[in-house]
Amino acid sequence: LDIEGAFPNAVTDRLLHNMRARRVPGVLIDFVHRMLTHRRTSLRFDDYTSGIINIDNGIGQGDPLSMALYLYYNAGILDIPRGRDEAAMAFVDDAIIFAT
Repeated sequence: LDIEGAFPNAVTDRLLHNMRARRVPGVLIDFVHRMLTHRRTSLRFDDYTSGIINIDNGIGQGDPLSMALYLYYNAGILDIPRGRDEAAMAFVDDAIIFAT
């Protein structure tokens, strides 16, 4: 799957939910929460610099934790339906994987 835009579009609340669901220790979840909230940036083009822009979502690409966090973010892709009334769905970039 092409996941080029996945890191900047990862929803922080979903990541934290998935980490809790997989029993990651609370201290690590709190650390990730602090790391991914209250972030800001500005854009610079030639002689123009934008105002401050709040960043609501995303996992920082290039950060050593980014790949581990992305695995938790998409951990649902590994949840296999066990019964007739269960289904699993995962969305990555432009693709939806759905299993029943």
